[in-house]
Amino acid sequence: MGKKTLYFDSFCGMDSCAAVEDGKLTDFNYESAQRQNIIGNIYKGRVTDVLNGMQAAFVNCGLERNCYLSAEDILPDKNKYDGGEVDIPAELDLHVGDEVLVQVVKPPIGKKGAKVTTALSFVGKYTIFMPATPFIGVSRKIHDSELRKSLIFLGKRICRGSEGMIIRTAAPYANRRQATDEVNYYRRIYAAIIQKFPQAEVGELMYTDCPLFMRVLRDTLLSDVESIHVGKRDIYESITDIIRVTGAKVRDVQLHDDGTDMFYELGLSPQIVELVSPRVELENGAYLVIDKTEALTVIDVNTGRFTGEDSLEHTVYYTNILAAREIARQVRLRNIGGIVVVDFIDMADEKHRTALVKELEKALESDKSKCNVLPMSKFGLVEFTRKRTGSSPLSQFMRPCRYCGGSGMIFVPELTILKIRAYLLDALSKGNKTVCLDMNNAIADKFLTWQALAEETKARYPEAHVYVTGHRTYHEHHFTLRADLSPSFTPPENSLPLY
Repeated sequence: MGKKTLYFDSFCGMDSCAAVEDGKLTDFNYESAQRQNIIGNIYKGRVTDVLNGMQAAFVNCGLERNCYLSAEDILPDKNKYDGGEVDIPAELDLHVGDEVLVQVVKPPIGKKGAKVTTALSFVGKYTIFMPATPFIGVSRKIHDSELRKSLIFLGKRICRGSEGMIIRTAAPYANRRQATDEVNYYRRIYAAIIQKFPQAEVGELMYTDCPLFMRVLRDTLLSDVESIHVGKRDIYESITDIIRVTGAKVRDVQLHDDGTDMFYELGLSPQIVELVSPRVELENGAYLVIDKTEALTVIDVNTGRFTGEDSLEHTVYYTNILAAREIARQVRLRNIGGIVVVDFIDMADEKHRTALVKELEKALESDKSKCNVLPMSKFGLVEFTRKRTGSSPLSQFMRPCRYCGGSGMIFVPELTILKIRAYLLDALSKGNKTVCLDMNNAIADKFLTWQALAEETKARYPEAHVYVTGHRTYHEHHFTLRADLSPSFTPPENSLPLY
């Protein structure tokens, strides 16, 4: 893989991050006040129901739905880490009405509430500190056996009593003092949480992880990051400080604070929008169709307009190899989890079938989430599983269509507004003094009442005039823009000013 380029921006109360390798988007994260990532959050909860037969309980954490707590989630994921053994309790020692500290490990999905654990952990750059789980583990991505033994020994020296930790892949780059300082920092945080717990209200947020850009930097700065592009000055200053303090080798950090939308200006917007498209084009003219169902995800490989220049078998094999590489990128980019079934194009040569599965396994190795690939079936199907963490772009950008009874999906209004914002800022950056926007009535109402958007635009272009007109006949995702260099341009009679 080539070196990464990272992109960070924050606008209208939303944070976004993208990673690009060899010109292709490989990661995208988006958080807003309404859809903020809650994984890692620690809450004071109250047990509302105990399911002894399932070694589980439901806990009220102040979220929209009660959270699900299972005894199975007390241990770290053994697919990612090696280490000693910890006994799983036969049943949760909880009763209805008990107040507990719980941490979110999986976000709510559909009608299901978040999944939580009582085994708290704090993720640092070098370690994952577990204040009450006596487990010393090491990431399986560290392959050197002697180094692994040394790191486990270091972990045992740092931990006290019933504490535990997992040694992360960045640990070999740190010395003992750095790892110890990191653990001491989280010890103090845990002590403060325990002290605050008795007086806290049920549902109170006791701890939340750092902002999106800091989490990404924490996990990627020691890898091959070639350059960073930032769309907001305060984030830019924080990132340059972090790079200076850590000594990370990043060749270039650029600030894009010219009054335009950074992702639109740098050409990333089309790739971001494609995240929710079921069709993915391959470089040779073939394409994938990705269909998400309730139980699994199905991916179909099609030759499309690619006919090849050799035999049919070679044409199909070449297309399947390209598809395997793209599938690995797409499941990571779209954060697809659970069972994935791939219908590759039929091949007669058994060697090609075996080589294709190996190529898919190789392409999935760079994924941080654990993937397990099965051999190809007689029908040419390949099944693999992937553990998903966090939200997917589909759940963030799309919602069920109210016109078709839920069988289809449409963009959320925020995505349409962000697209309009990009075009608006582009028009204003070219010197236009008046901009008239025509859009759907519902979108116009949300656009005009989005205070952060109005404040941001006014701060950048205080002398400009922006008018919005709503139309009943406009589709929710259709809009038009008219711009004029003159501030005295007469807007439509039924339009309303943005500010």
